[in-house]
Amino acid sequence: MNISVEKVAFSERTNLEKLLQLYLHDLSLYFPITFDSKVCEYEYDLNKYFDNNYAYFIKSGNDILGFVLVDDNSANNYEISEMFVLNNYKGKKVGEEAVKKIFDIYKGNWTIKAVPLSPKAESFWKKTVNNYTNGNFKLEHTGKYNRAELYFKNN
Repeated sequence: MNISVEKVAFSERTNLEKLLQLYLHDLSLYFPITFDSKVCEYEYDLNKYFDNNYAYFIKSGNDILGFVLVDDNSANNYEISEMFVLNNYKGKKVGEEAVKKIFDIYKGNWTIKAVPLSPKAESFWKKTVNNYTNGNFKLEHTGKYNRAELYFKNN
């Protein structure tokens, strides 16, 4: 499967919002996320990803397989704030290939914060970052949920 990442155009925002709802529903298994019963949606403000940060679709050909949201924290300091792959593409290296492409686009200092209380997410990020950096990264467990945070630099 040939994986690509394509910046989400503002005109495609509705598709991103739909995928985001699936992601937030999955995420709600691990910690509380506000659900607005009036509109039947989880709350999440995507506006910043159409200003100074970046939203990407993960694609194979014309098919959307997921998304990656990248925070640009200034001076070449980046963070993947959210990453989602549709269930039928999980376990097929789609996520790993997509984030490697994102890392290649943005050179600098990276922070990855794994979903707290999710051994699968922590394992995915450790493996992916380890493979990308050849083991040259720092791992810390922080905060209320003892969340795994990974730090590395790519030039």
